[in-house]
Amino acid sequence: MQNIGGEENVTNLVHCATRLRFNLKDNHVPDKEKLKSLEGVLTVVESGGQFQVVIGNDVAHVYQEIMKTSKLGAGNNASEDGDKPKEKIMSRIFAVISGSLSPLLPAMAGAGILKAFLTLFTAFEWISAESGTYLILAAAANAVFYFLPIFLGVSAAIKFGANPYVGGVIGAALMEPNFTGLLANGDTSSFLGIPVVLMDYSSTVFPVFVAIWIFSYVEKYLKKIIYKELQTFLVPLLSLVIKTFLVPLLSLVIIVPLTVMIFGPFGVYIGNAIADAINYLMGVSGLLTGAVIGGLIFFLVVFGLHWGIIPIVLANLTNGTDPILAMWAASNFAMAGVALAVFIKSKEKSLKSIAGSSTLSLLLAGVSEPTVYGILLRYKRTIPYVIIAGAIGGAINGGFHTYATAFVFQNIFSIGAFEPIGHYLIGIAAAMGIGLILTILFGYMD
Repeated sequence: MQNIGGEENVTNLVHCATRLRFNLKDNHVPDKEKLKSLEGVLTVVESGGQFQVVIGNDVAHVYQEIMKTSKLGAGNNASEDGDKPKEKIMSRIFAVISGSLSPLLPAMAGAGILKAFLTLFTAFEWISAESGTYLILAAAANAVFYFLPIFLGVSAAIKFGANPYVGGVIGAALMEPNFTGLLANGDTSSFLGIPVVLMDYSSTVFPVFVAIWIFSYVEKYLKKIIYKELQTFLVPLLSLVIKTFLVPLLSLVIIVPLTVMIFGPFGVYIGNAIADAINYLMGVSGLLTGAVIGGLIFFLVVFGLHWGIIPIVLANLTNGTDPILAMWAASNFAMAGVALAVFIKSKEKSLKSIAGSSTLSLLLAGVSEPTVYGILLRYKRTIPYVIIAGAIGGAINGGFHTYATAFVFQNIFSIGAFEPIGHYLIGIAAAMGIGLILTILFGYMD
C-alpha cells in the first residue's frame, strides 16, 4: 500500500482470480519497480483504467489483509470528489465489467465445475437425471446462472456506487413470478397502456448492466433533489424516515418499468447480436475463428481485458451453448504445455517451482496468470509457442464445432462441460502437446 501511494491514493479496490485491481487518483504515484520486486508479486499492469497488481492464486489473502489494515473496507467505492482522472469510455466499460463479474467468479467457477461433473456422472450412468440427488445438485449448479440478474444487480450497483440491495431488487423483478407469469399469455403485455415486449431474462447479463447503469444516475439525482428539499421543509426526524424509503421507492417505480420496456429488450438484442455474429463467423470458417481466438486471446489476458469476453460467453450460453470457451481452452492448455516443458528443462530451483505451480494452476483450476507473468513475459521466446499451439488447438476445436454447455474455467475437471467431448480432447491435447514439444525443442531462454 505504501508503494501504491497510500490508501489516500486509492478510490476503489477489487480483486479477481489473480489480480488486485486498483482505481487510483493518480496512476503516476505508485513505485512500479518496488512493487514488482516484492515477494509474491508477479508483475504490475496498467489496463482498462485500472492499476493491476498481479499476485496469483493467493490474491484473496492479500486483499483481505489490505481490507483489515486499511480504511478501504469501510467504504470501498469510487470517490465522488472529482479528483479522479477522466477515463476513456472503453476503459470504463472494461472496468465495470471486470469489477461487476469478479465478485461472482468463485460461485460461477464452482457451479460450472459441478455442472461438468453432473454431465460426466449421467454420461457414465453413475447417477440418474431423474433422481433426487441429481436434481438437488443440479439446483446448486444452476442457481448462480439462472439468478444471475439478481447477483449482477448487486455487484454492478456496488461498482457504480449505487445502493446494492436496490440493484439486486431490480434484477430480482425480472425473475419474479408475477412478471415471468406474463409470458404464459404471450410475448407482449402493457404498462400504463404502453406496449411491453416480454422476454426471459434468466442468465442474462447486458439488460442488468444497462438498467443498473441508469439506476446509478437516477439514484444520485433523486438524492440530490429530494434530500435538499426535505432538509429545507421537514423536521429532521420526519426527513430521515422519508429519505429511508422515498429514494428506493421512486428508483424502483422508475427503473423496473423502464427496464422491461426499454433496457431489457435492448440489452437482450445486444447480447443476441454479438452471439449471432460469433456463430456466423463459426459458420463461415470454424477453423479460422478458432485459430484467431486460440492464438491471440493470450494478449487479452496479459492486459486483463479478457473480462470483456465473459458477457458474450454468458449471452451465448443463455441461448444454449457457447463455442468461445472451447476455442479459448486451447490457449490455456498450450500455456500448460509450455509451463510443463520449462519445469522439465529448468535446473533453477525457483523457476522450477514457479513452472510446476503454474502448470498445476492451469490444469487443475484453469488460471493462466501465473504462467503468463511468471514464465511467458519473463522468457518471451515462449510467446510464439503459445500463439502457434493455441491457434492449432483452437482451429481444431473450431473446425469440429466443439462448444461449452456451461460457464467453466477450462481445466481437466471441466472437460465434461464440452461437447463433442472426444473432439474437444483432441483440440486441447494438440495445443498442450505442441506447446510442450516446441519448448523442449527450441528452449525458453531468450
